[in-house]
Amino acid sequence: DRIHFEKEHFDRLQKKALELSNEFFSDEPEKIDLLVDGAHNLLNHPEFTADLDKMRSILKTVEEKKKLITLLDRCLKQDGMTILIGEESHDEEMQDFSLVAENYQYQSENIGTVAIFGPKRMDYTLMISIVNYTANTVSKILSERMQGK
Repeated sequence: DRIHFEKEHFDRLQKKALELSNEFFSDEPEKIDLLVDGAHNLLNHPEFTADLDKMRSILKTVEEKKKLITLLDRCLKQDGMTILIGEESHDEEMQDFSLVAENYQYQSENIGTVAIFGPKRMDYTLMISIVNYTANTVSKILSERMQGK
């Protein structure tokens, strides 16, 4: 059931966001540049699994993380939500993908980005809602924890 799957995925994302905020406030914070979860879900899309070279390129991009970090860094420098579809990423290897991203903040300053990277034919309404809610939740948790310290 798709709704059940999406809820489980959303719950995992929210749990990861909470884990990141806990690390941010730990006595010995570990620097995390990028947390990737769910990359295996790309294998559920026939447009990627039908072409072995394309699949290799995708996995290489996800593993190297440098291109994703570059995209997320661009998002971090902007206000509001960023949606990059295919060619808008300015990277040939990412033409078949989209990125939905929104920054989370502390004291009105962007300090990180929550994003979903997936196929161009993703459910944008759902992904935008998930990213928006998660970024707002992380911002709220950061503010509450800092006020409590």
